[in-house]
Amino acid sequence: MTLEEIYAKNKTVEGRILKFRADRGPVTYIFGLFVVQLLAWWYLPLWGAVVAGILLLPFLGTSAIYNHHQQHHNAFLSPFLNRVFETVLGTQTMITSYAWVLHHNFGHHPNYMNQPPDEDEDESRWARPDGSLMTRPEYTLNLLFRASYDSILVGIRKRPKVLLYFTLMFLPYLAVQAALAWVNWQNYLAVFLVPSFMMLLYVYDLTYEHHSGLYTKNHYEASRNRVGRLYNIRTCNLGYHTAHHIKPFIHWSLLPYYHVLIADKIPPHCYVKCR
Repeated sequence: MTLEEIYAKNKTVEGRILKFRADRGPVTYIFGLFVVQLLAWWYLPLWGAVVAGILLLPFLGTSAIYNHHQQHHNAFLSPFLNRVFETVLGTQTMITSYAWVLHHNFGHHPNYMNQPPDEDEDESRWARPDGSLMTRPEYTLNLLFRASYDSILVGIRKRPKVLLYFTLMFLPYLAVQAALAWVNWQNYLAVFLVPSFMMLLYVYDLTYEHHSGLYTKNHYEASRNRVGRLYNIRTCNLGYHTAHHIKPFIHWSLLPYYHVLIADKIPPHCYVKCR
């Protein structure tokens, strides 16, 4: 597939509800998982809800990763359905609608090769103020305490309209959390709040590998890739990370095709072995 063919396919709308057929599986999976969570929250005693919350953690990992794809390239044709979907994703991952857009799309992507002490430093910075490499726990905690603040700064400085959308969409998210907690706050903690916080930490920890220690201004040398089939099925092609950063507007299902076009430019040290 040529670059022109990739662009042409990227612009093709393939359905009345979803933009791409490839989104059918992940969207069904995420809504199905949310139904399972609701059933556990509604029917189970507290001990059962705690067990369910623990058992669901590995399955929620896919929701956490797909939330990234959703806010790069909305799955639904309908804006309303996209916002409903993102409220569900926010309930599962604690990353709400437009949060990825501010912090990641308009923050991290333009600045990911700018590490301290550079100006316009990466919102997902992995270097300390003196330029030295953070440890993985240090990076994760830095994002935990700074991501919301940095998102708001990006909105104020660059995208005030998106910041308004982010603020407005926080209201339905809070309404859902309040309703779930009002009916059964203990099961809410066990099935929704604590697992979603764990997913937040999981996403922050996961992203450390993507760029940490790659001091470069060359796009082809600035990201790590995992091209194993099983990994990319589970993460919806997140492993093709160089391709994603060079062409972030390409739908996730098309990233392997673009990766083939640029693979010879990516050095060996930017590949991580996996299945």
